Amino acid sequence: MIKRKSISVWLILKDCENKCKVALQRRVKDSNHFPYVYQATWAGKIEEGETPEEAVKRECEEELGKQFSDNFDFSILNPIDEENFAEGKNEWISYNYFEKINSEILKIVDIHKEAFSEFTFIGKNEVFYPIESGKNPENNIVLFDDQYKVLKNIFNDNKEQNN
Repeated sequence: MIKRKSISVWLILKDCENKCKVALQRRVKDSNHFPYVYQATWAGKIEEGETPEEAVKRECEEELGKQFSDNFDFSILNPIDEENFAEGKNEWISYNYFEKINSEILKIVDIHKEAFSEFTFIGKNEVFYPIESGKNPENNIVLFDDQYKVLKNIFNDNKEQNN
């Protein structure tokens, strides 16, 4: 098996009508891989020779645009769970980061063409599923299995989100 690495960044809003909710991207219908599946605020593969922190910055610019990337304070991100999982013949380790942010910065996001142009915001009381559940992602909030576990942990481990 080949060991591959990825990153996922989870942003939780501190203000507005979506306070305490996580911003998720949703892949478009025409996506070559996993149409309609939701994922972290931004995520992606770590390239050969790249650190997780470098991948976080590169993927941010690729997925949310240069203006957002140039104005986002990466030093505020907190590392959380590292998830090990398998996909086909590949083993993966996913490095995860999260932080609470003010909604104002999301106004300068330019989400890439592989995702819907707006975030979906979900809270701990909303129902979401892993891909392995077999739920139809067109009609349900379905996440990659490893990201599902991380999001569950974020909601369970951060009780102060309700404050």
